[in-house]
Amino acid sequence: MTRNRFVAPKIHEATLGADGAVKKGPAITQVQAEARRKAGKDVVVCGSDLSANRELARLIEAKANGRYKRCPPHPNAGSHALPHYQPDPRPPQGHTFYETANRKAK
Repeated sequence: MTRNRFVAPKIHEATLGADGAVKKGPAITQVQAEARRKAGKDVVVCGSDLSANRELARLIEAKANGRYKRCPPHPNAGSHALPHYQPDPRPPQGHTFYETANRKAK
């Protein structure tokens, strides 16, 4: 019997690509992710567990910017857009993206 082992999500620097794609950069720590978000830069939480990805993304945004809102992939962003958290209200700019079962960073 094979058991599914929980693998903690990983955080990466992120940039936006064509058609809403989120390109993941180097892996970073949560503290580094919070600093990037405070500076208005993007990060992405990657992993196979949607709940863990979403919760870590929420935590990063909350610690970095206080008030936040969760957004689905915006249709006008492109077909490869990811769900994310962002400050509410803005600024700073940027997003804390997270992967789902069907939507992944490139």
